[in-house]
Amino acid sequence: PRERILAEVSSADFRKAGIRFPKQLPVKPNMDRTKYCRYHRSHGHVTEDCVHLKDAIEILIQKGYARKYVKEGDRETNEAQMAIDAPAPDEEENRTAVP
Repeated sequence: PRERILAEVSSADFRKAGIRFPKQLPVKPNMDRTKYCRYHRSHGHVTEDCVHLKDAIEILIQKGYARKYVKEGDRETNEAQMAIDAPAPDEEENRTAVP
């Protein structure tokens, strides 16, 4: 339930994990307006099908911010399959808080 995790995990945890929310894109005329993604805050696909949110959740889990959503014994994430890149450790150290 990606939408539930998005609702329950705080924006601060996303920032601590080095994940930035995507900018809201303008609506294009050919977008499917019956589908809405709360992560992207735009139309075109539903939140549950959002691969970028899936990858952001994987990063949150790896960094310990969303471990309660992992079943015992689940496999490790294959980073080659992710649609977004996890921030490099040195990027996290140099990151400043965004107000």
